[in-house]
Amino acid sequence: MRALRLAGRVALGVWVWIVLVSLVSPLSEPSEPSDPDTSPRVALRPVAPESAPETEPEAVAEPAPPEPEPAPEPEPVAPPQVLSASDVRRGDAWLSAGGSFPIISASYDGLQSFRRYAEAMTSIGARFVVVSRQRIVGEVDLASGSLRPPVLDRPFSPRARDYTDEPALAAPARRVRQRYGGDAVIMLLVPRALDAGLFGAIARELSNRGEGPEAFRQVEGRYEQGPGGGLRLRLEAAERLDGSRLALSSIFELSRFAGGPG
Repeated sequence: MRALRLAGRVALGVWVWIVLVSLVSPLSEPSEPSDPDTSPRVALRPVAPESAPETEPEAVAEPAPPEPEPAPEPEPVAPPQVLSASDVRRGDAWLSAGGSFPIISASYDGLQSFRRYAEAMTSIGARFVVVSRQRIVGEVDLASGSLRPPVLDRPFSPRARDYTDEPALAAPARRVRQRYGGDAVIMLLVPRALDAGLFGAIARELSNRGEGPEAFRQVEGRYEQGPGGGLRLRLEAAERLDGSRLALSSIFELSRFAGGPG
């Protein structure tokens, strides 16, 4: 019995000791969170080694822009020329030679209408005639549009201009076909002295540039009205036989020419 009480005291003593130890010993505190990481961040980019100093990229010289080509100098505008007697003599030889002289292709845009062109041409002796079977059978009076017998009072150039399809002459062209047949055409006859002077002046201009008329297929120009209502021809270009072109700028007075109206 005594041993039993001793064992109980020992057990009680052990329990009391455990309780005292638990009361006296401080409770374990929860661990404080560690300080935030204040270490420097490393940039995610390549870093050159310390031994390699940074260098500026070598400047590459840009090529200089090409200099613009100089604009071609415009043709000097020469004063209008009057067809001289020497031009007429020179050109008459070309007229007699047949078809060796280049074709003269000139528009009447500078006169604003075909009627003004026709009136200017008739004022210097030209005639609108009716040709049928290679014969001159009549003449067109542009003022009234009527037909009349031809009046050939001077020598005319063998180079006649066909104006049958000109819209401004549509009504006279119908009357011509009704009277003279379907093959009849309206052609413009120019005084021979005028064409001869024009051919000679053009030949002179081309020769001054180192080429003769035989090297060209056609000469292009434009009719214009000069001061006082006179008729002018402004040359613009000449087309060579090989298709290349030569710029021209001569102006010829057609209302005054050797052997023609004063």
